[in-house]
Amino acid sequence: MQNLSPVYLLSSDEPLLLRDWLDETRQSMKQQGFEDIQTYSVDTGFDWNELLYESDALSLFADKKCRIIRIPNGKPGQQGAKAMQALCENLPPDTVFIFVLPRLDRSIKNSAWFKRVQQVGESVELQPVYLNRLPDWILQRASQKSLSIDAQSAAFLAERTEGNLLAADQELEKLSIRFNGQGQLSFEVIEQSVAQSARYNNFALVDACLAGKTRRALRILNSLAAEGYGTNSLLWALQSTLEKLAGLKRAQMSGQLGQQQWQKLGIWSSSQGLYQRALSRMGLDQIERLLQSCATLDRIGKGQQDAACVDADWLQIKSLICEFCGIPAMQA
Repeated sequence: MQNLSPVYLLSSDEPLLLRDWLDETRQSMKQQGFEDIQTYSVDTGFDWNELLYESDALSLFADKKCRIIRIPNGKPGQQGAKAMQALCENLPPDTVFIFVLPRLDRSIKNSAWFKRVQQVGESVELQPVYLNRLPDWILQRASQKSLSIDAQSAAFLAERTEGNLLAADQELEKLSIRFNGQGQLSFEVIEQSVAQSARYNNFALVDACLAGKTRRALRILNSLAAEGYGTNSLLWALQSTLEKLAGLKRAQMSGQLGQQQWQKLGIWSSSQGLYQRALSRMGLDQIERLLQSCATLDRIGKGQQDAACVDADWLQIKSLICEFCGIPAMQA
């Protein structure tokens, strides 16, 4: 990326694609003399005026700078929209601003601030990797890691990670570290390796919750905590699963639960049995209550809600898992 724009609006729902684009851009910038690269997150308490004040100050110095501003909910708000337009009107020299958002919807694309950013900069939309193209993506990703696998192995990894690019990349990274320089890996070797690494991870935890196996789910949770896992990655896995369950339950209640719905939600055939078991014991109100618990845990993790006690996030996620499995938290 040699010809840099002063402003970028980077959007995608895929964390891995965002990470790769930003990593590549940072590397290119450093090669071009950008030493001061800082990242901000627009959350509760973020002051857009400070960003404008800083941009005025940046123009006083010759050093090349980059400011990455993450907007997790995709909505800068009225103050943010005005600040972004004001920034586009008075861009400091030798400075690049990158605004990072989730997938853009129609309301964002029709907003005045978005159109102004397009006039002075670039909008970069990173397209998702759809399930039918995921095996090819995995083959290409493996090649980048100097890892040789066949099409059967790629399809197996695609099914095991259920469309989660971060999870697929992590599996490939583990394989590349473990089998570096050993030539093409057989399907049997990859299957065994993935089974071993999946003994206690996000996938095993989700599978236990869907199956209603409370003791196994809590045993996995305790093991992950001991290994240093953070609640954020576990929360993502649980919330994503519950959102799929909610979609399936609504389709079931309306008599529209068919293969098309399973495919739409990206649930592979190997996991459909577990989801069916969860659907048979859970009502929509229970699933929505668990999603509310996920939202509470997310606010605690981001510091937007005070924790009631030490390790409140782990207690909250343990309570969530118990209820997911079908046992009231207090009883457990």
